[in-house]
Amino acid sequence: MFEQIIIVLMGILFLIVLPIMSTIKYWNYKPYIKYALSLIWISYIVIFYEVFFPRDSYYINNLKSFSNIEFTNETKILNSYTSFLNIKGEYSSCAIFEVTNNEKNILKNLKKDKMISLPDFNDHCTKIIKEQFKNDKLITFKSIDEKNLKQWGFLKDSNKIFIYHKYFGMTNK
Repeated sequence: MFEQIIIVLMGILFLIVLPIMSTIKYWNYKPYIKYALSLIWISYIVIFYEVFFPRDSYYINNLKSFSNIEFTNETKILNSYTSFLNIKGEYSSCAIFEVTNNEKNILKNLKKDKMISLPDFNDHCTKIIKEQFKNDKLITFKSIDEKNLKQWGFLKDSNKIFIYHKYFGMTNK
């Protein structure tokens, strides 16, 4: 717990307090300093936006890395969600895709030996996935390491695919 408090305080110091203090102190110092400080703040805003509102490419790259299948740009995202980090550093993200018929044919050849259940966490992602994937023809794949749960799956006779990524945080060991 003490380590988490120190990490949060150092983050606040280096990411918020020091840039604000620098801006106040050096804003009228020299003209080019004003441009450099403005660039720093613009980069903060862009990074903040990307973290809390990821682009579609984030979800498509996750799908490609989870499945090891190269999907085309015609893959559509029907629904997506990314949670915010909680105090433990945990978050989850999920998406539901619609793929082309060629990609559907590639998926038909994939087989899994045993049935793996859908994600069973009490979060928004689980609700999104379970609404559309409640079928006995569901094929799912899962990989778990010490910090991540990566799951993806599809229905045999459908063009829909889902991904689910749960990151268990930096404090889990």
